[in-house]
Amino acid sequence: MSAFNYRDLVRQVRNQYWEFYFQARKIELPEGATWSQPEKDVQANIQNGFEALDEGRLDSVYAELRRVKFLATVRGVQALRNTVPLGHAMLDDFEHHISDAERALWALINWPTKLAEAESIMQADAEIGKRTWRRIQLPPGQELHHEAVDIDPLRKALAEAFTPKKGRSRACEIDVLTRHLDGGVQLDIRVEDNLQRSLEFGADDKTMWRDVRPPLRMTAIIYPESGVIDLLVAGGEKARQKLIGPLGTHVFKKPLEPMTVNQPLFLLNRLREGVMPDEHSGLDLHDHGVVKVRLSECRLRSVQRPLCDYVVKPPADKDAPDALECVRVQHTATLMGTGFNFISATVSLYFMPEGDSKKGRALHVGLKPTGISNLRDMEEADARLAEKLVLALGVMQQPPTAEAADQPATAVEGA
Repeated sequence: MSAFNYRDLVRQVRNQYWEFYFQARKIELPEGATWSQPEKDVQANIQNGFEALDEGRLDSVYAELRRVKFLATVRGVQALRNTVPLGHAMLDDFEHHISDAERALWALINWPTKLAEAESIMQADAEIGKRTWRRIQLPPGQELHHEAVDIDPLRKALAEAFTPKKGRSRACEIDVLTRHLDGGVQLDIRVEDNLQRSLEFGADDKTMWRDVRPPLRMTAIIYPESGVIDLLVAGGEKARQKLIGPLGTHVFKKPLEPMTVNQPLFLLNRLREGVMPDEHSGLDLHDHGVVKVRLSECRLRSVQRPLCDYVVKPPADKDAPDALECVRVQHTATLMGTGFNFISATVSLYFMPEGDSKKGRALHVGLKPTGISNLRDMEEADARLAEKLVLALGVMQQPPTAEAADQPATAVEGA
C-alpha cells in the first residue's frame, strides 16, 4: 500500500470546501482558530483539527480521506462522471472546482452513494488488461435485461453454479451500476468462497481464531451497442464458463457464443465532454504544432427501440463549428444525452503551416467503439500523437499488458 499523505490532500482543496467537510462531520477547529484566517494558517489548523480527534474518529476520518485521495485523479473524476447522467447537479458543481481532489471531496460530502459506485467503476477499469481479464464480443445491438426480476434469478443461478456438489448453497450478491458516460452496464458479483480461519487480535489484545466467509469477486462490464463484454473473473476459463451461461440466460435471454478480442475499446461517449485535453492530462498539443482540435463528425444511435441513427457532420472547413457546437446551437442537446450512444466519430487535428506553406495540414482520426480506427494507416509520428490524444481524453482504454495478451484467444462457449 502506498504511503498516504493527508497534508498534501489538505493543500489541494480550498478552505471553503474543508469548512463544508468539517461542518458535515462535526469536527471543530482548534480553539481560537477561524476559517477567515490566512490560507496557510487555516491549513495548519485543519491538520491540527484532524490530529485532535480521538483514535476511533481519527481512523474514520483518515479512511474517508484515503477514499478521496483514491478518486482525486483524472480517471477518478471520470469514474464519478460515469455514475450520473448528463445535466446532473454533481456535474454542474464540478465546473466550479479547481482540482480533482475538490471534486472527490465534494462528492463524498453530497453524494456518498455515487462515490461508492465510482470506486467500483474505477477498480474495475484498473483491472482491465491484467491476468484475470478477458474481453469477448457478441453481435452488436444486444438488448439487456438487468432489472430486479432478471438479476434475482441470475443471483440464484450463480450461487448454484459455484456451490460444490457436497456442500451447502453459497451466498451471492449482485450490484448493477449504470455507466452513464461510457454507455455500458457493470455487474459487480460477489459469491461466497470456501470457509477460512483467520487469526486476529481481539478486544483483550490477545489473538483469536475467527471463521470468515470471503467473497469471490467477479465483474462483467457490458456495452450493448458494440456487443463488447469485459469479464474480470479469477479462476480461469472454468470460472468464466460458470458466469457466461447464466449471464446469457438471464441478462441476454439467449445462449452466448462469444469470441475473445484483445484490442482496446474506444469509449466514444466520453467525447461529449469535448476533444481538448485538460491541463492534468500531461499532453500539450501546442508542443506538437496543433492549433485546433474539433469533433468533425459523429454518428449516434438511439438506446431505445425503434433504433435510429443521427449523423452530425458540420462543414469540413477548419474554421467551421464542430459537431458539439452544432448540437448546442441547433437546440438538439438530447442527442448528447444518455438516450444516444456514439457508434463512430472523427476527431480532426489542425497543424500550423510548415516552411513556406500558407496552409497547415489536417489529421483526421476515425474511431469506432470496438477498437477499429485508422491509426495503423497513419505515419508513425501521427499515430503516436493520435494515440496520446485519445488516451488523454479517456476515450481509449490502456492496451492489454503483455501477460494478458499472451493468453490464447480462443472461442468461449456458454456453460
